[in-house]
Amino acid sequence: LIFIVSLKLHFIVRRLAYTPLSGLKLLSTRVLTTPIMMHAEDEIQERENLLGEDNHRIQVEEERKEDILMTFKIRNSFLYRCIITSAFGSLLLGYDLGIIAGALVPMQKDLGLTDFQVEMVTSSIVFASIIGSVIAGMVADNFGRKLGLLAAAVIFFGGSLGMALSFTFGSLLFWRCITGIAVGMGLVINPIFCAELAPRRERGRLTSFNELFINVGLPIAYFAGLVLRGVPDDWRWMLASGAIPAGLLAVATLLLPESPAYLLKNGKTAEASIIIQNLVSQDESPVVTEKVVFQTLVEIKKDMQSNAEMASWGDMMSSKSTRKSLFIGLGFSILTQLPGIDSMVFYSVHTLSNFGVAEKTALTVTLFMGLCKLFFTGVTAALVDKGSVGRRRPVLLGGFFGVVASAVMAGAADYG
Repeated sequence: LIFIVSLKLHFIVRRLAYTPLSGLKLLSTRVLTTPIMMHAEDEIQERENLLGEDNHRIQVEEERKEDILMTFKIRNSFLYRCIITSAFGSLLLGYDLGIIAGALVPMQKDLGLTDFQVEMVTSSIVFASIIGSVIAGMVADNFGRKLGLLAAAVIFFGGSLGMALSFTFGSLLFWRCITGIAVGMGLVINPIFCAELAPRRERGRLTSFNELFINVGLPIAYFAGLVLRGVPDDWRWMLASGAIPAGLLAVATLLLPESPAYLLKNGKTAEASIIIQNLVSQDESPVVTEKVVFQTLVEIKKDMQSNAEMASWGDMMSSKSTRKSLFIGLGFSILTQLPGIDSMVFYSVHTLSNFGVAEKTALTVTLFMGLCKLFFTGVTAALVDKGSVGRRRPVLLGGFFGVVASAVMAGAADYG
């Protein structure tokens, strides 16, 4: 119960806590598009009054033809190296979710923890990630996205080793909270960095790497737990293994460029231009590269201006035009978490062991579950932008099969 309540608070605060610059922008991009649309409509109306409707349509068509940002060749090697490196921050969450599932049973036996203490250790990371989400906004705005990712990696590295070296409930809980702060920071900064670096036409797909890498971390952690189970102090080695992806992220982050938006915000236009140039394929002519840099800088400045003029939460709550979108977006986010899939991830091995399943077998079953989750996440990411599939159909089908699977498991638990 403690875990489920804290998890819901975490996902709500993740969406509400980070309002400076990019956090509220990401949320508004997904569910609160009405204020932006209204602003765009006002601008269109003003242009129509000046040029006339026919002339305006001709001009819009010409602008679309000249939109170099939709046609230039992207330097994929540079882009994907940056996106995948930053997405490793999300992999840390998936790894932590998975590794604690295998460590709970031996950890409880070794330290003599009560069920309540096990629940506190498990759920504390979610409470702490709320704090990390709030800290992330200040760090990203004042010190940069790159430094924020590096801080999250270093904190996670220390937290993993601290948990592995804990011999009391209090020490374990403390280091678990430290790890949660790093998780909260990574979950906020990663999608911001991806959205600000990725070209406009690739932005939606690349920002989905955040969720994809969470599910990549799960089976990796399950496999690590399966390999380490049975060695002396196995649960300590499991928790300490989290320092490996954190260390890799810290080293790789040092090689990352800073976000062009952050550099431009701080008056470093020349540095931002160099990073944008690196996104353009070397096959493109210097003229095309120059146009891409110019248009991207203009687009970033417009985004910064729209952030400054964005409506407050009070305005969106009181406005009839945005209230419906707000409640649908936040309600959808909350309802997708209420089924408790993350609780199943946390307690899968613990639950199966209570039903008499051997721990090795329970870890193997959990590994299979993680691979299935990763597979269907990839399928959804590949199909969601196709017109024949859309967004509603995966949600309806996933919800239906989720209800059926939950009912079957509940029946098996009661009568099996």
